Amino acid sequence: MSGYLGIKGESGMLCRPVQRIYYNSGNGYTVADYQTQEELPKQVVTKQKGYYGLFRAVGVELPNDEGLEVELTGEWKERKYGWQYEVSCFHVHIPTTEEGIKAYLSSTLIKGIGPVTAEHIVEKFGKKTLYVLENQPEELLKIRGITESKLEEILKGYQRSTGMRDLMVHLAPFGITPRKIALIQEHFGSAAVSIVRENPFRLCEVKGFGFLTVDPIAVKAKNFKADDPLRIKAAIEHVMAEAEGEGHLFLNKQEILNRAGQLLNHRKAPGTVSDRAIKDAGNEMIHKDRKLVCYDGAFYTTRAFKAELGAAAMLVKLSLQQNMSVNIDRILRSVQQREKLILNAKQQEAIQMVFRHPVSIITGGPGRGKTTIIRFIIAIQEELNKEAMILLCAPTGRARQRMYETTGYPALTIHKAVGLTGETGEEEWNHLATMPEDLIIVDETSMVDMFLADKLFSCVKTGARLVMVGDKDQIESVGPGNVFKEMIDSGVIPVTILDECFRQEGDSTIISNADKINRNQLNLTFDDTFRFYPAADAKDAAAKIREIYEKELKENKGGTDDVQVLSPLRKDTEAGSDALNAMLREIVNPKRRGYPEAANGKVTFRQNDKVMQTKNNDEVSNGDVGSVLNIYQEEGTTKMRVDFGNGRIMKYEGEDYWPLTHAYAMSVHKSQGSEYPVVILPMLPCFRRMLRRNIFYTAVTRAKKKVLIVGSKRAIAQAIRTDFTARRNTRFAQQIRRIMQEVQKQGEKTA
Repeated sequence: MSGYLGIKGESGMLCRPVQRIYYNSGNGYTVADYQTQEELPKQVVTKQKGYYGLFRAVGVELPNDEGLEVELTGEWKERKYGWQYEVSCFHVHIPTTEEGIKAYLSSTLIKGIGPVTAEHIVEKFGKKTLYVLENQPEELLKIRGITESKLEEILKGYQRSTGMRDLMVHLAPFGITPRKIALIQEHFGSAAVSIVRENPFRLCEVKGFGFLTVDPIAVKAKNFKADDPLRIKAAIEHVMAEAEGEGHLFLNKQEILNRAGQLLNHRKAPGTVSDRAIKDAGNEMIHKDRKLVCYDGAFYTTRAFKAELGAAAMLVKLSLQQNMSVNIDRILRSVQQREKLILNAKQQEAIQMVFRHPVSIITGGPGRGKTTIIRFIIAIQEELNKEAMILLCAPTGRARQRMYETTGYPALTIHKAVGLTGETGEEEWNHLATMPEDLIIVDETSMVDMFLADKLFSCVKTGARLVMVGDKDQIESVGPGNVFKEMIDSGVIPVTILDECFRQEGDSTIISNADKINRNQLNLTFDDTFRFYPAADAKDAAAKIREIYEKELKENKGGTDDVQVLSPLRKDTEAGSDALNAMLREIVNPKRRGYPEAANGKVTFRQNDKVMQTKNNDEVSNGDVGSVLNIYQEEGTTKMRVDFGNGRIMKYEGEDYWPLTHAYAMSVHKSQGSEYPVVILPMLPCFRRMLRRNIFYTAVTRAKKKVLIVGSKRAIAQAIRTDFTARRNTRFAQQIRRIMQEVQKQGEKTA
């Protein structure tokens, strides 16, 4: 389905919108009624609700604003509810009458102009309105109520509309939907049309456009030859992006040749692309375009190389700060007396190390006293200097919240601390020269990827102390790199490994089994706190999870915060978190007559739903869990309020994508940084590539009181035996050592 504005089609049906029957904001699918003066097929009812020539159309992002003149192109199809016009292409004609211009300006096609403002503009300029908007927009300031900021909003909406029109005209022949065109417009801005015309392969930069999607469009648009350098470069960029998505910071030459060759020759068209052509294009990307970097046989994107090198250099610089050692023996004894708590030897060693070195690492599994150590570090710093500024931060909203709850000290997400906004990989960075804090403690550091680490280290001021806390055996970061483990392996940063259990429940089966998992031991102990329920397949597992969930909810008095279902997989299985979410929601919060629902994309929300934010913003962070307060209609728009706790109430409205999902079940990756009294975990052979030791370990260590595993002991054994942690292409540890050696050699020469 494609659409565009202002260009008359060859064989379309001229009509006017009557009403929109249905709209799916996720995929843009629209059902709407239209009226036409043209002859309709005999099977189609031509008079309904007082309208002659009324018919029903279905398509994507169909315009439905009253007063617009629309040309629809498609074909008639008989469906369950009668004959419908299936639209393949639409055109909105630019109006020439005053009434038409009013309708056009106040339509959903142009953001920022409502019916009242549209009327005032047309009253002032009449049929010249569109000319004024195009050529003399400052004239609109003469209209009462239009301020400079309002004018800016109007022009932004109008320019977006005209940009969309031009894009649609250009891309309509290739079957690109208006929703995807909107994504292109958002990504490239006002230059979108010229960029796409010049090099269609740049569409690969837009979320949802992979090389295999763009390739046929680009070849058809500009008749690219198979070995055109632009096509080859686009394939290489796709390969590098794909590798970063797998956690790699670089690929070697042969990996690039193999992967790019498969992409470029996927159509098996005449003129197969040779390795030589790929090498030539790659060399041009290194030496001319500066998009790739070759370092000691490893090929990085320029962004990835700068992040790895920059983070390593900054870490070494921070580590070499002089006169940072402080004797805290007396204060440590005093704080222990005050807290009536004697720390074990390793905990004391960790705290001493923090105040002897400017940068330090503390690692250990659950129950090793990491939280207690953080509280003591804060207390000692305050004793040393009451004026000192302290920052606690973590990679996700949940980890930040847990840090605050366990220490009683305010905490931020790392993103907020360094000025990052937006989703991972698409952030906008309001670069802070330095963070003002004197002591920075980072929790759940194993979740920090290379790009975030680079920004974090670059924001630490000279003279500040940096403490990184985490569990090196947990899942690697979602983004590329293996930062925490590489820092430990570098041998440059002082590390304390907490290996003595400190929790009172230290004899619990959860902790002992977690240790066995890490040691590649299969002899797990199953008891009341660590149970196993056999399941034949994913369907059987889902049914048993339902039973267990209902039972545990009753025991926990219906508290969904106390019982969390985790799954190694999100999609493509009945035991994945998406399918389990849908099932569990019907148990906890079934549909009730008379209560409104809010549909956004493929997700439908209800009042009291347990939900999770999936994108960072100023108020809530990716991973924060909240509850839907209410759903209501206002000015014809569905709106929803969600309570994320601590006075943070967020409003979601309109048809744009809401960064929300249900949270009755979640992926193991999303659970990092969180703890729950009870964890229910499917472990099945069908999970295959996700049956890994660190994923299983991470899931188990989310539980404080009870782990309930549903599935197959064979799958459990496979997970324990499978260790993929060392398979990421990264040289962060090597770079840290190299830079440290170079700095030390330089110092020796100077001395």
